[in-house]
Amino acid sequence: MKLSEFSRIVNGCFVGEDMEFKGICTDSRKINAGDIFVALKGSKFDGHEFVEDALRRGAVASLVEKPVKGNYIIVGKVEDALLRWASYIRGNFYGTVVGVLGAVGKTTTKSMLAKVLGNFYKVLYSPKSYNNFIGVPMTINESRLNEEFWIIEMGTNRPGEIRKLSKVVLPNDVIFTRLGPEHLEGFKTTFNAIMEEYSVLEYADGLVLIHSESPFFPNRKHYKYGFKEGDFVGKNLVISGEGAKYTFEGVEFFVPYPHIGFAENSLAVASFCKILGLPLNEVSDILRDFKGEPMRMEVLECGGRTIINDSYNSNPISVDMLLRSIHDIYKGKKLVFIFGDMLELGEESEYWHRWVGERLDRFGISCVVGFGEYSKFVLEEASKRGVSTYHARNHVDIVDFLASDEWDVIIVKGSRAMMMEKVVEMLCSRST
Repeated sequence: MKLSEFSRIVNGCFVGEDMEFKGICTDSRKINAGDIFVALKGSKFDGHEFVEDALRRGAVASLVEKPVKGNYIIVGKVEDALLRWASYIRGNFYGTVVGVLGAVGKTTTKSMLAKVLGNFYKVLYSPKSYNNFIGVPMTINESRLNEEFWIIEMGTNRPGEIRKLSKVVLPNDVIFTRLGPEHLEGFKTTFNAIMEEYSVLEYADGLVLIHSESPFFPNRKHYKYGFKEGDFVGKNLVISGEGAKYTFEGVEFFVPYPHIGFAENSLAVASFCKILGLPLNEVSDILRDFKGEPMRMEVLECGGRTIINDSYNSNPISVDMLLRSIHDIYKGKKLVFIFGDMLELGEESEYWHRWVGERLDRFGISCVVGFGEYSKFVLEEASKRGVSTYHARNHVDIVDFLASDEWDVIIVKGSRAMMMEKVVEMLCSRST
């Protein structure tokens, strides 16, 4: 395809010498000869500053919002241009598109489904947590249009984002993980957050799979999965130090993560595969050695202590599932919970942090260390119930506090911006 045709598709204005291009790239350091460099703008960077570097590395043009050197396609907003490009590619794809959405577990579910379906079909799927206005189109951009399935993770933190993504992705089938309070700074209420997720259904024309404990079921045909009730029910769930085990349709399933959420995610995948008619014994075998993304229920052994690194992100649902998962495994152990703020909960922030603090004693937490403005509410409620508390000033203060006592298990959790993985890094480096 020529640059002028690309410009027409993304509703841009092309300036320069028309020629063929090979692909598009958002990172000037990873440009291949013949690429279009996409000049994204972020809070800490402006891609327009790297146009010349991209040209030196072989880019044939740049997608920009202001005039630059060399060939360029100028648009009102680069993000919108990427979505138009992705929509063009989607219009030429005739396989099945699966959208994966939810408040927690999207990335794990998407990765599990990709691992399983990849053994039976040719699959394109979102890498890492590529689920926004940049990640989704850049995932679709990798398609060669010869795949049988696309598995696209879709995320949101403000009203209208799912609808905008859905118009591009046009998923046939949809899998929802657990739904609940998330990004309430944008959505204001849990109800609004859940309705935002369900807005994808206006654009989906295939099967819909929903966790049976999610509230406000949509008014359309759907299948429910879960460990208590539903159209697809996992039975005899057991969480141990080795992982999660259960039976589904007479087949034993195991995932090597001691976490209820991973079990639920694998059940969603197994249920979807059941609908597809895939052999569940083979699906089970594939999931046995599943390897998830970093900082999601990583169990580490450092200096004779067990560290649970679940620091990738945090919201009330994920905190609750983490605590429920570890309760039976580490019963009788001395547990310290390193809690970083759950962010983007808006006007409900105090409520949900107190909600966490009220629950810690029943899950065997000996001590909670809070970090951040809202963690003080966790500490107040936990202290009322006999749990020891400490409000840390920074990451180093947390590590220093932990050195003051012998803990059997250190649990680390917090929203992405709290960077709680730094605590894990320091703990492990000090133990070597």
